[in-house]
Amino acid sequence: MTAIARRVRAAAPARSIAGLASGPVTISFGVSAVIQALNVVTGVLLARVLGPHGRGELAAVVLWPSVLAAVGSLGMQDATTYHAARGFWPLSTLVGSTLAITAAQAGLLLVAGAALLPFVLSHYDASARRTAYLYLAFIPINLFTLALMAVLNGRQRFHWFQSLRLLVIAGSAAVLVVLAAAGTLTIQSAAIAYLAANLSIGLVAGVLVWRLGVARPRASTGPARQLLRFGFQSHLGATSSLLNERLDQLLISVFLAPVQLGLYVIAVTMSSLAGLVGSSVSMVALPAVARLQSGAAQRAAARRFAQLTLGVSVVVTVPMALFAPVLLQLFFGAAYRDAAEVSRVLLVAAVALSTGRVIGTLLRAVGRPLDAGIGEVVALAATVVGLAALLPMLGIMGAAIASLVAYSVSLAWTARRAARALNISTSGLLVPNRDDVDHLIRWISRSREPAVQNFSASKRS
Repeated sequence: MTAIARRVRAAAPARSIAGLASGPVTISFGVSAVIQALNVVTGVLLARVLGPHGRGELAAVVLWPSVLAAVGSLGMQDATTYHAARGFWPLSTLVGSTLAITAAQAGLLLVAGAALLPFVLSHYDASARRTAYLYLAFIPINLFTLALMAVLNGRQRFHWFQSLRLLVIAGSAAVLVVLAAAGTLTIQSAAIAYLAANLSIGLVAGVLVWRLGVARPRASTGPARQLLRFGFQSHLGATSSLLNERLDQLLISVFLAPVQLGLYVIAVTMSSLAGLVGSSVSMVALPAVARLQSGAAQRAAARRFAQLTLGVSVVVTVPMALFAPVLLQLFFGAAYRDAAEVSRVLLVAAVALSTGRVIGTLLRAVGRPLDAGIGEVVALAATVVGLAALLPMLGIMGAAIASLVAYSVSLAWTARRAARALNISTSGLLVPNRDDVDHLIRWISRSREPAVQNFSASKRS
C-alpha cells in the first residue's frame, strides 16, 4: 500500500461491520423507498396521460440513449468508486483522470447514437424520432454526473450521494406533475424534464466534489490506465447485466408495436421495487467491503449484504405478485390489466436480479470484477437464445420468461464464484445462520431506538 493510500485510509472514519450494514444501507433503502414512490407517481401519470401507445414511444425515446450511455461508460463509475475508496492517488488526480476519460467517451457515443437512431426507430413517427435525437444530450450529462457521484460514493459521503440520487428523481417528477397539471405533458416535454433534472444534479455533484478539495483536477496517464483496466473488467459484467435487463425492451421497440412496449414497460415498473433493493445495497456494499482487509470482517460484511438483499427482495415481491391485476388497474388503468401475468413473471425474475446484482458487486469489492462479468456474459447468452426462441412465439410474455431464466443463471454463477472468493459455501453466503439472525434483531432494535426516543419526547412536549 502506498503512503498516500495509508494516509487516506487512516484519515477516513472507521466503520464497524454493524455500521456498514446498518446506517448507510438504511439510508439507501429509505432513499430507494422514496424513489420508488416517486416512480409510481410518474409511472401512473405518464401511463394515464400518454396511454399505452404514447408510453411505448416515450420508452423507446429514452431507452436507446440511456443504453448507449451505460454500454459506453466502460465501467468508469465502478472504477472511480473503487479507487476513491482505496485512496491510491490524490483525489484531484483521480477526478481529473476520470473526467478526461468521460469526455472522450461522451463524444464518441454521441456520434454513435446519431448514426443508430434512424435504423432502430424507423417505424416511429417523425415527432418521436426528433425527440430521440434531442435526448442524445442525456449521454454526456449522465456520464459526467455519474462520474462525479462515484467520487462522492467512494469517499463514503453517503448522505451527499443518496441525496443526489433522490433529487434527480424528485426534480423530474415535480416537473412532470407541473406539466400534467398545465395540460402540456407530451413525449417531448417529458424528455426535456428528464434532461433538465439530470443536468441540475450534475452541477450540484460538481460543487460537492469541489468541496472535497478538488479545485484543480489533473489528468494523469498512469491512473487513467488503472481506471480503464479496472473499468473494462468490471464493465464486462455491467454491460452484460444491462443488456440482460434492457435487451428485451430494445427488441420489443424494434419488432413490436409501441403499444406492446407500453404494456411491457408498465410490467417492468411493477417489478422495479425488488430491483431497487439490489441497487440500494450495491451502492453501499462496493466501497464498504472494498475498504476491509481480506478475512473474517470482509466475509461477514459480504454475507450480511447478500442475505439482506435476498430477504428484503422476497418480502417486497410476494404481495405485489399476488395482487398484480388489482394494482395494475388501480394505479395505471384498465388498459394495462393485460400486463398482469407478465408482471408476475418479471417480479420473480426481479428477486434473482436484485440478489445477483449485489453478489456481483461483492465480487468487484474483493478485486474479482472479471468473475462477475463472466456470469453476466453467460446470462446474456441465455437472454439472446431465450428472446430469439420465445419473443416471436409468445410476444412480451416470452420476453419475461427469457429474463427470468437469464437472471437465475447470473445469480447461480456469481453466488458460486463469490462464495469461493470469500472461502465459504454458497449456502453460507445466502442463507443466514443463528448469529446472522441475532445480528439482524440487534440492528432492528437499534434502528427503532431513535424513533421510540423521538416519539417519547414528542409526547412529553
